[in-house]
Amino acid sequence: MSPSPSLNHRPTNDSASNLSMSYQEQISNVGNLSSKELDFKTVSKHFVSQEDTLKLQGGDIARQIYHQLENGSDGSVNKMGTSPSSHHGGSGVASPVFLKDYPKRRTRSSSFSTYLSETRRESTASDINVPGGFRREFLINKSLQKNETPPNFLTRNFVEFLSIYGHFAGEDFSDDDGGSDSEETDLESAHGSSYEEVFDEESSLLNEPKEAPKGTASVLKTFFLLFKSLVGSGVLFLPRAFYNGGLSFSIFALTLFGVLTYLCYVVLIKSKKTMNLSSYGELGFKTYGKPLKIFILISIVLSQFGFVATYILFAAENMISFLGSVLPDGASAYLNTANLVLIQFVLLVPLVLIRNLTKLSLVSLVSSVFIIVGLVIIFYYSGVQLLTYGVGPNIQHFNSKNWSMLIGVAVTSFEGIGLILPIEASMAQPEKFPMVLFVGMTVITVLFVGIGTVGYSSFGDEIKSIIILNLPQSKFAVRSILVLYSLAVFLTAPLQLFPAIKILEALAFNPAVKTSKTKSKADSEGKLYRHSGKYNPQVKWLKNLFRSAVVAIICAIAYANASNIDKFVSFNGCFACIPLVYIYPPLIHLRTLKHKPNWTRQDYCLRVFDYVLFVVGIVAVVYTTYQILFKI
Repeated sequence: MSPSPSLNHRPTNDSASNLSMSYQEQISNVGNLSSKELDFKTVSKHFVSQEDTLKLQGGDIARQIYHQLENGSDGSVNKMGTSPSSHHGGSGVASPVFLKDYPKRRTRSSSFSTYLSETRRESTASDINVPGGFRREFLINKSLQKNETPPNFLTRNFVEFLSIYGHFAGEDFSDDDGGSDSEETDLESAHGSSYEEVFDEESSLLNEPKEAPKGTASVLKTFFLLFKSLVGSGVLFLPRAFYNGGLSFSIFALTLFGVLTYLCYVVLIKSKKTMNLSSYGELGFKTYGKPLKIFILISIVLSQFGFVATYILFAAENMISFLGSVLPDGASAYLNTANLVLIQFVLLVPLVLIRNLTKLSLVSLVSSVFIIVGLVIIFYYSGVQLLTYGVGPNIQHFNSKNWSMLIGVAVTSFEGIGLILPIEASMAQPEKFPMVLFVGMTVITVLFVGIGTVGYSSFGDEIKSIIILNLPQSKFAVRSILVLYSLAVFLTAPLQLFPAIKILEALAFNPAVKTSKTKSKADSEGKLYRHSGKYNPQVKWLKNLFRSAVVAIICAIAYANASNIDKFVSFNGCFACIPLVYIYPPLIHLRTLKHKPNWTRQDYCLRVFDYVLFVVGIVAVVYTTYQILFKI
């Protein structure tokens, strides 16, 4: 095999001086040779074929130089007059001629995926059948598949809503086990390099931690995200809650809770801006240390568990009522809460195992449509009942025995503090969020007061725990809403359970807790530890078993409270939700005020509000929880 051109054309009479020349000087001399002095066409006949170069020693590494030549040439002769086929000699060492010719860098506005598709030739078996070839081929193909059609309007909005659950309470719950494998960050940082420089045997298969994207949501979209986050199945328990509290007292209490909830959300957003943090748990950690962070996470887990257990009971009650009216008497004997809860457990486990929230976009869309349709039907039939038969029997304006149960249901209805921080962060103009929050809370408060007043006024003391059960069961629309609303709340359960499971997984699968006495960076910053099972099947299946066990525990809790669903909802609201909404935010805001050098009049007023609300919250938790557990 012929030696490389760089050695072929050394002057024989100056061999001694050439030996003393540096490698870069030899390259410079060869690069200055013209095409007449260097017959590349003749020399290239003695070279091996393009594919055979990979079989030479070091061929996989030297092949990168050939691609640099091919990308920078015009197809036949490059700027130095070299032929693309004249790659390297039999020794497998590339000629220095080609080290000078690199592909031109593209501007940052150009997509690197497009760059790869334009410069990369079609792969061959020889490209893959080399060390690191298959791995590199996989990464390259993934980058070339990034050109996808943007989703439609509805998909964008519901995917954005799901991404908010992925940042529940400001935490980063994007699951490494099933998240995107996108290498876009690596591609952009390597912009302008040849693809084999980007994807070599040292390329990492794991993504770097992602920075929070800048908000893009408009004011109107933010309003609908807020509405979707706060309006759920809790509204169906409000008519029964009005019965427990009395009509006049319930209207006053629900309006008051709407105002207090708005103020608590405002002080939490102010604390976030003052401390420059995005996570509820991190705010607690930076202000009061690890104890408050633990209390916040425990409250989130308990509240989400309570919501999902309520959904399971709600769906079971509705399906028993629906199936009992359509099935024959023999089959209805099997309709009981235990069987319906068991069926939901079997159906819920596969949904909980989904790691990528975007796969639940259709589920979220369907459940949202069902909830809106259900509210319309409930208002319609309750209004018809009220207009036809007048006010229901035994309407009370204050119920001195059961009024504390109203508190828990009201708090549960307004609880959505875990979604406030990510919704605010999703705005393109976050400075307008207080205005959007005010309008949203006003509309939602009017809706809650309206459905509670109409429902209780229509059926009086005959109101059931779920108002749908009071509607005429023979009507097709009512039967439909029994099924649709049951499906809606059932399909919402995986979203509600997602942040709670991620918090528990961060604790259960943290090896530092068991093996190390040193604190990690995540611990020192108050962040959650994430141990991915994406590339570890053992960890992934342990997480699957863990998630299944969590669902089993929640189903057991739901079944144990089947006979007192309204009492269970009230207890969950008082014990878990009141601290999240009315105790922790004022505490955090009091401490963050110390970081402000100049106080405004609003800051002084909010400080007084913080102290008052903290005391009221503590008293409410203790008194209402005691009343629900031991007196009612």
